Amino acid sequence: MSYQLNPALDAIQDPGKFANAAGNTEWVEFVRQACGAPRTSTWRKRVNVLLATPGTIPSGTAIATFDDNGKYPTDTKGKHAAVYLGHGPGGIRVLDQWNRKGRVSERTIFNKKLATHRVDSAKFYFVIE
Repeated sequence: MSYQLNPALDAIQDPGKFANAAGNTEWVEFVRQACGAPRTSTWRKRVNVLLATPGTIPSGTAIATFDDNGKYPTDTKGKHAAVYLGHGPGGIRVLDQWNRKGRVSERTIFNKKLATHRVDSAKFYFVIE
C-alpha cells in the first residue's frame, strides 16, 4: 500500500505546519504527517518513479530515496522524502520541505546522470510502501 497526500494542496503551504517535536521542518516529517506514512524503519522500496509510465503513479503519492537493501538510507549517500506530483521536463515534480527553507514548496528533481548523492537525481526515488 502506498501513502497518499491527505490535506488539500493549498493547506500545505503554511510554514512550520509539518514540524517534528523539536520544531524542525524536515522532509520526513512532511511525508509522515501529510501522507500518514509510518516510521522510516518500516518503509519499503517499490516502483521507481522516474521509470514509471507518466500517469501510473497518482499525484500525491509519497516517495523517497532508498539504499541497495530497499530500506530508507542511514548512510552518507543521501536520503530524502517528498510527495510526487508528476513527471516534468527532465525529471519529476515534487512537494517537499527541508530545515533551511522551513516550508513546503514545489520543485523539480532532475534526472542527473552523474549524481553521486541519491537526493540529487530523480532516478533514485521510489514509491514508499
